[in-house]
Amino acid sequence: MHGGWQGGWCWDGVAEHLRAGAHHVFAPTLRGLEEGDVSRSGVDLTAIGEGLIDAIKQQDLEDMVLVGHSGGGPVVQYAADRLAEKTRRVVFVDAWVLHDGEAIHDVLPKPLVEHDREAVRHSADRTLTMDPNVWTERLMNGATPEELAAVVDRLVPTPFGWLSEPVRLPRFWSAGLPSSYVFLRDDNAVPRELYHQMAARLREPRIVECDGPHEAMLTHPEEVARALVIAGRD
Repeated sequence: MHGGWQGGWCWDGVAEHLRAGAHHVFAPTLRGLEEGDVSRSGVDLTAIGEGLIDAIKQQDLEDMVLVGHSGGGPVVQYAADRLAEKTRRVVFVDAWVLHDGEAIHDVLPKPLVEHDREAVRHSADRTLTMDPNVWTERLMNGATPEELAAVVDRLVPTPFGWLSEPVRLPRFWSAGLPSSYVFLRDDNAVPRELYHQMAARLREPRIVECDGPHEAMLTHPEEVARALVIAGRD
């Protein structure tokens, strides 16, 4: 599952490498992050999570390794909570790992949270628009001009409710699902210790390291695919 401002398309390169290794990949675009003129008003973390569960059921998926990147972390937690019997492992890729009743904004640096709150005050549909310079310098740092050009124009506003709504996880932490955490070596989106704090919340996670910035699936798809194979093994 992707993070904010993008869709399932961000995994295309990774999926290509995984499928070449005979892995089945499903990378949907989460609710409220569709491209084009769609309504994003009122979309929150629960709506996004329920949309993912609907998509999984439509695909009739079983024995899943759920992968969440960045803000996709709590979304896969939400799905694993409701579909624990179908979930083999949960993998977090520089993602937020939340406790029951926490919101993404509860774990992010306060200046970033205040920036978001101020920005949404000027949004009619309570969404946050990505600054292309921030994306270039902090999320896709090191990307080529060609890589950036292929992505920036596809970015969409992200519903504020994804970040601000507390997630409800009545079963996730007691289910005892195996987990892994993938650290991206060149990620400077937030202080690196935050990712280590997130991983430390998990019970004996498998730790994997991978080259690339926060959006490594777009800049280092082969390396991310290799890391996911290791992270997803039994």
